[in-house]
Amino acid sequence: MLMNLSTLLYELTDGVATVTFNRPDVLNATNDEFYRELSGLIGTMADDPEVRCVILTGAGRGFCAGADVRGMDPNRPPLSKRKRHRWILSTVLRPLVRLEKPVIAAVNGVAVGAGMNIALACDILLASEVAVFSQIFARMGLVPDLGGLHLLTRLVGLNKAKELCFTARKITAAEALHLGIANEVVPPDQLMTRARALATEIAAGPPFALSMMKTLLNMSSTSTLEEMLEFEGYAQSLAYISGENAEGALAFKEKRPPRFAAPPS
Repeated sequence: MLMNLSTLLYELTDGVATVTFNRPDVLNATNDEFYRELSGLIGTMADDPEVRCVILTGAGRGFCAGADVRGMDPNRPPLSKRKRHRWILSTVLRPLVRLEKPVIAAVNGVAVGAGMNIALACDILLASEVAVFSQIFARMGLVPDLGGLHLLTRLVGLNKAKELCFTARKITAAEALHLGIANEVVPPDQLMTRARALATEIAAGPPFALSMMKTLLNMSSTSTLEEMLEFEGYAQSLAYISGENAEGALAFKEKRPPRFAAPPS
């Protein structure tokens, strides 16, 4: 399945959905149409049982260079800007984080500002050796948005997050790996091969169990141990009675890889 939108490319093959940000002339900088199309695709992927893992990447030299400043209206009233920001958070950022399917960011180049934070909102981040990251907001007299303050702090700790936000400095893929921002760094010509291999591996897993894992892991940083133990108990009870558990147990007995079916739509 292929879909060519005005700012995005979408492909679904063997359970892996690949979303390519497709504004390479501006390093895939975001605008309202980008967010509208991305919001629609997130909803499409959430509802499609054939989608079992997602890859986000960028066309050309950039993953996403943040907001397209050329389209910004400096005279837009503050309340209108706040309304737009809430619209982006409610229709893109929250649905992306809460998408009950694993999401891999394949960061092929520049990922700054909102672009970095879209990558941080994914579950696994693979970076090309030429990728560059920055919380560039301070240089623009702005505050990190799209969840960056929360997501970055969870990954690197409070003091390091403050340093990266206060200085707005660029960091390399190697430093991103050292800080725990990137899961893996690969040569540029191997990035998508590695991303697709990992996505295919994950897509072969149990979709219902993986959806519960993602939801509970996302809750873990804001929940107490006692709360998480309760959540785990409920989730495990559902997993035990699912067809996925039956298939996993049978495959183990028969000494073969499990064949997990897509959940019903």
